[in-house]
Amino acid sequence: MKFLEKYANVILSSVNLQKGQNLLIRTEPVHWNLATIIAAEAYKRGARYVRVDSNEIENSLLYKARIENSDEKYLEYVPAFRTETQRLMVKDDWAMIVVVGTEDPDILSNLNPGRNTKAAKAGAEARKPFRKAMQNGIIQWTIVFAPTEILAGKIMNMPPSADAIDKLWEVLIPILHLDEKDPSAAWVKSGATLKRRTSVLNNHKIKEVYFKGPGTDLKIGLSQKAVWEGGSLVSANGIEFSPNIPTEEVFTAPDFRETEGRVRITRPVLVPAIGKMIEGAWLEFKEGKLVNYGAESGKDVLDQYLAINPAAAYLGELALVDSNSPLFKSGKTFYNILFDENASCHIALGSAYPGCYEDGEKMSDDELKANGINVSNLHTDFMIGSPDVDVRGKTWDGRNIDIILDGQFVGIFNFFT
Repeated sequence: MKFLEKYANVILSSVNLQKGQNLLIRTEPVHWNLATIIAAEAYKRGARYVRVDSNEIENSLLYKARIENSDEKYLEYVPAFRTETQRLMVKDDWAMIVVVGTEDPDILSNLNPGRNTKAAKAGAEARKPFRKAMQNGIIQWTIVFAPTEILAGKIMNMPPSADAIDKLWEVLIPILHLDEKDPSAAWVKSGATLKRRTSVLNNHKIKEVYFKGPGTDLKIGLSQKAVWEGGSLVSANGIEFSPNIPTEEVFTAPDFRETEGRVRITRPVLVPAIGKMIEGAWLEFKEGKLVNYGAESGKDVLDQYLAINPAAAYLGELALVDSNSPLFKSGKTFYNILFDENASCHIALGSAYPGCYEDGEKMSDDELKANGINVSNLHTDFMIGSPDVDVRGKTWDGRNIDIILDGQFVGIFNFFT
């Protein structure tokens, strides 16, 4: 239990909860124990009020019950209080912690695609204002992971059990720096390395990033005003926070009109909007748009995902991670985007983070789109990196630079604090 209290304090330091601030914790009921510990520690830090929420989006069992049993005419219904509550939370400057780690990653695998898409589309649209507030840094937020028996068994390749969770925590504790005297300080140090890397990337003014490897030959174009981010962010009211624990990535917003080529997805992806897994996928782009795709399993998940919103066929994020990431070094596939995206370079189909474009937070959706910054009610990361995939860049002044070779940052990008 002590290490969970330690973890809770790392999480609260990550979101940088302020004295007198309200806190929302979103999670599945299976993580209620950790949510309660976070709440207790939050109150010790001076939180005004803590709410733990698990609606049908966070509760896979409840969502499954709805899709399988509801009258179809009600699947697109979203109660008004949901969006109104989110609006008030933004207005009242709540902080938010999302604890991910589904109780059963395969529980939604057999849902009727048409019924699932209806509900998912309505839910994504209803959450769009809250997502926009997150992406614009109006509120502080952080996403963290906690294991479940079934998920731990899948990750550790053993029967689902409490023992599987214990074995997985043995892997997670060093990744999360919970074995260190001051884990929060360790994350500050790690964040400083990411900040240095973003500074180098921003100074080079990269025009194009190339990924080349087995099944991958991809060019991603960037605007002259693209901004690389990594480590902590700063909210609209000036509070520094980290959106992910762990975080090993540096990322930017590509020009969604400037992606060309084919890419192999190197890790399984559990698509949150659909609740289903994609494995062995590949994507092909032309003039920025996803024009062809396939998968060893889960192609129908991509079909459903793209049907929710047309803008999901374009890129909103490009992120770089190398094999020095402790998540990659663990040798595990986590079947969870938070952890798997921090083990590998990745791209996102869907919305961009406006802060990754100069003055993007001040722009309307139409202004963002006019400048090549994707706007969507969806955002899902797809991992494309591996030691077999090299990453190179071309600057706006015509220089060619190596970024990641043989799985590791090279030259000016390879340093540690």
